[in-house]
Amino acid sequence: MCGKLIAPLLMHGGALPDNAQANTETWAIMKRHSFPTKTLLEEGILPYEKLAELAMREGQSTNPLFRVHRWFARRLSVQFRSLLAALTLSPGEANHFWDKFYGDIDLSGCTVLDPFVGGGTSLIESAQCGASVVGYDIDPVASSIARFGLDIGHWDRLPLATEELVNAVSRRILPLHRTEVEPGREATVLHHFWVERRICHECELEFDLHPHHQLAYDVRKKRQWVFCGACGEVHELDIDRKQLRCDCGERTTIHSGPLVEGAVRCPKCRSVEELSARGRRTSKPPLWRLFAQEYIEGAGKKPTRHFKKATDKDRVIYARAASALNRLERNGHGLAPERAIPVEGRSDARPLIHGFTRYRELFNARQLLHLTILGRAVSEFEDPCERRLFGVAFSEHLTSNCMYAAYAFGYRRLSPLFSIHGYRHITRPVELNPWLDGIGRGTFPNALNKIRRAIQFSKSPSQLGLDSGRDWDAVRAADAAARSKGGGQKNGQTRSIRTGSSADLSALADGSVDLVLTDPPYFDNLSYSELSDFYLSWHQALGIADPPYDDPAISAPLRENLALSDRSEVSIETFAVTLTSIFRECRRVLSPDGVCVFTFHHTSSRAWEALGRAIASSGLRVSAVVPSRGEGQGGLHTQDGTIKWDAVLVCRKPCRSVSAPAPELLVIEADIARARKRVAAYACRLSKSPRTGFRSPDQLNLFRAILVSRAIHGTATRRGVPLLEALTRWDPLSTPRESKVGRCRS
Repeated sequence: MCGKLIAPLLMHGGALPDNAQANTETWAIMKRHSFPTKTLLEEGILPYEKLAELAMREGQSTNPLFRVHRWFARRLSVQFRSLLAALTLSPGEANHFWDKFYGDIDLSGCTVLDPFVGGGTSLIESAQCGASVVGYDIDPVASSIARFGLDIGHWDRLPLATEELVNAVSRRILPLHRTEVEPGREATVLHHFWVERRICHECELEFDLHPHHQLAYDVRKKRQWVFCGACGEVHELDIDRKQLRCDCGERTTIHSGPLVEGAVRCPKCRSVEELSARGRRTSKPPLWRLFAQEYIEGAGKKPTRHFKKATDKDRVIYARAASALNRLERNGHGLAPERAIPVEGRSDARPLIHGFTRYRELFNARQLLHLTILGRAVSEFEDPCERRLFGVAFSEHLTSNCMYAAYAFGYRRLSPLFSIHGYRHITRPVELNPWLDGIGRGTFPNALNKIRRAIQFSKSPSQLGLDSGRDWDAVRAADAAARSKGGGQKNGQTRSIRTGSSADLSALADGSVDLVLTDPPYFDNLSYSELSDFYLSWHQALGIADPPYDDPAISAPLRENLALSDRSEVSIETFAVTLTSIFRECRRVLSPDGVCVFTFHHTSSRAWEALGRAIASSGLRVSAVVPSRGEGQGGLHTQDGTIKWDAVLVCRKPCRSVSAPAPELLVIEADIARARKRVAAYACRLSKSPRTGFRSPDQLNLFRAILVSRAIHGTATRRGVPLLEALTRWDPLSTPRESKVGRCRS
């Protein structure tokens, strides 16, 4: 099974396989697909409102293929599938859009390139339509995740070794997650609650750093579970209670604690310091204390759940786990990465400022014991395909089994690391029992269940229906079933993922690509490699990292990654120059009648100026700009200024060669006025739905995209203004306010 898959692929960041190396030119001569001279996408005749509704629903119910492993800012399936459907239709076929979207988008003979593959949405959707796909990403974790998403259709089921692996490891770990709930009666722990211990820098008082004294609450039942600030005993109270009077005689104000809005206040001397001050001062990780537990009783997948105070017996069990880990590592059987967390090239000083210097310090001893025993079992699989499959489940499992996992009090479930795209310091982390099945967010059996569901989905892919649920289309299901018999691929279809910079596409011949479909890094919105290095350190330990990143001494490409770590002039220039070289390579490999489509959004005019420079200098010509809802309903990342609608830029390859750019990039005054008019028209139409909206940040984003599409090289004249100046000429009053959209003319 694995041999069938690897043969046609660009794998592990190395050279082209022998069969592709000898026939590099076939990328140019095998082209059998062409898009309409003018596509429905370029005409802009799309059902934007209904697609936006689907995008918001997908944000709440993502494709099972994309639940297997987290990736940061992954685009939605709806977004890329709608682009593919609109690209294969001409303007006169607008009435057939939904037939195409829910039917069979035939990309047979088409080669699709994504130079920023990320989580792989663009290529997975294209491959399901029969296209040959080629992906590049400089980040080894991204390429690994995308490759797995393309590979998963080659599995019929989880390997036979799954049950043996689960049983062997769980037998050693489950006894460490038991607690005595009353004399002679034990129960299984679901969550262990820890709290950071602090020593006051002024009076040297040692205390627990609680933000409050509530463990959980249930709005429906109007109940809350709180603990005494003196003795730690857990009580169940009415949800409206503000104070707890404990049997020990002490009163506790429930919603108060020494930690308030990122500041630590000593309970004794009342001195205040920043949360990160201790870490900066000592460069040592926090000290933790086990103070409470949530345990389960009863059979099945919906047992009853209860809270209790942690006891000395519970701490003895933890100490036993720490001793077992120490013995393993002392005898040379350790696995946890020893590599330091990179300091250079960071945009976020966390978790370093909180005293963490190595990735292993983000885990407690019991978590490390579990991950060491499980990881060594995974790394010993001889079949590289099986090792990678279990390695992906292990990798996804990491963020729920570390001391940066929090507890969502109202939902009563774990909130994993990277629930927001960063290292949010948790003073009251929760430790999960990692071997429960069906209950417990992020357990290893549940990570395997994600893969199991993804395998099933790959055999019968579906799309969200226009009204509710998923539409299981007979054409797509039959087509997927036929492809699954041949390893998930149509005849002649190839799938290739390479770890490396797309500034060098020398493995691809001139004119060998029909479609470039991508989602470039959004300037400085997210430092992908800064976060992915957490996973990479464990991939290296498991032996599943791509060369040269299989060397445990090498970190993810924080400096080489296109995402900016700061907004210095040097960084902005590097972004523009590198993006230009990548777009030029895309132009070179694009066929004469090929299409380049990408999404982009950013609040900074400098980001758009850099993008404009890259497009203008690449030789690509923008043929259309349209909006596309790229976000679900949002969550922790959503603020008033958050952009929800991407701009989609469609580019063609002119026949002329690329000329040397003039010193300045300009926008003609008339084009600025036209851009405002076009945005106003979209605002009138799309703002009518309060649910999907098309707010001022979205309007500004589209306005800038249109200006970038019209920018030209030249010398300043009375009619032309510098692009950067034009990008700032946005007057929100020139487009309809949401409260007045009813006045818009259709």
